[in-house]
Amino acid sequence: MKKYFAIFAVALLALVGCEKNNDEPKPGDMSALDGQWHLIEWNGEAPEKFDVYVKYKGGKFDIYEQTHSLYYVHSEGTYKISGDIATGVYSTGENWACGYKFSVSGDTLTLYSQEDISITSVYEKCVIPQSVIDEATTTRASEVKPIL
Repeated sequence: MKKYFAIFAVALLALVGCEKNNDEPKPGDMSALDGQWHLIEWNGEAPEKFDVYVKYKGGKFDIYEQTHSLYYVHSEGTYKISGDIATGVYSTGENWACGYKFSVSGDTLTLYSQEDISITSVYEKCVIPQSVIDEATTTRASEVKPIL
């Protein structure tokens, strides 16, 4: 179950059109993670039992995840970047499970958890479907633990 907390944000069931981005952000730059991302790979495999979308913008994040329920759940908070490590805090005051080393190459974001059990998650840049956002805002379950 701890591995679900290590997924970074938080994304898979809806089909989306992806935007192309040829700008290579530099680690340490707060805009390095900016964008909307969809989880496409979890430890070398496509996630089959969960779906995560995450949006990063100027030190704030929104995660839309379908991990512990039939519905998408929304979590939000703030993040910081130091070098190539991202750390964050949910709006509830709870820290992310760990820090994440990251790299961005074109439209691909790769996160490496910085904990005892290493987890690698790969995201593709795309637009979060409005249906996911709408579902998450109307079905927020307080007993669901955030994915990061």
